[in-house]
Amino acid sequence: MAKKGGSRKLKRLAAPRTYKIPRKIFKWAVKTMPGPHPADSSIPVAVLMRDVLGIAKNLREVKYILRRGYFKIDGKIIKEYKYPVGLMDVIELVPTKEFYRILPDTVGYLRPKKISGDEVKLKPLRIKNKVMVKGAKIQLTTHDGRNFLVDKDSELYSLKPGDTILYDYASGKVVDWFRMEPGNYALIVWGRKRGVSGKIVNIWKPHPLKQKMVAIEVDSNIYETIFDYVFPIGKEEPVISL
Repeated sequence: MAKKGGSRKLKRLAAPRTYKIPRKIFKWAVKTMPGPHPADSSIPVAVLMRDVLGIAKNLREVKYILRRGYFKIDGKIIKEYKYPVGLMDVIELVPTKEFYRILPDTVGYLRPKKISGDEVKLKPLRIKNKVMVKGAKIQLTTHDGRNFLVDKDSELYSLKPGDTILYDYASGKVVDWFRMEPGNYALIVWGRKRGVSGKIVNIWKPHPLKQKMVAIEVDSNIYETIFDYVFPIGKEEPVISL
């Protein structure tokens, strides 16, 4: 009888493209546990620390760092080496007080971008779903699994899937928001054009049975991609370092 559920192991050759690891030196790779980001668009903490940031030489050192509470994501101490790290997460290395934001790389990987100043407490959250709940409130669900309950009289009530909330995770407050609309600044986070950023110039639906498309202008060049691949990150300019 076949075992229920997915495999608990992951071969390196079958690892998602987000894993920036050598594929043929070793057989196995760390597999992400269930969490705020899907497995195909995230990397486990161990891979980030060992293979990307280079702050640990092996899994034993990774576990030691985590046990000491030296690693945070969005201000929370993480102690599980399989925890998934994904788009826009803010990484803190506690002993050195260094901060990184996880961004898409042009070659398919997720890359850490070093950040500083007030930016370290801010996280853009792309709205994935919007539903009505009890009490005539709206629940907004974001790309990292957070839920926001919004009253009818709130300015956030009219936001739609595809729009972005700028969240201050240190205070737990929404400080701004950016709509998916022409004139705003956006980043392509998936697909062949991932990593490209610029002004949204057009949004259209080519056919009733096809997905919406978005056109982004970068240095007088126009890039077209699927609506779901675009992440608004500002109005006149990006609010985060790219």
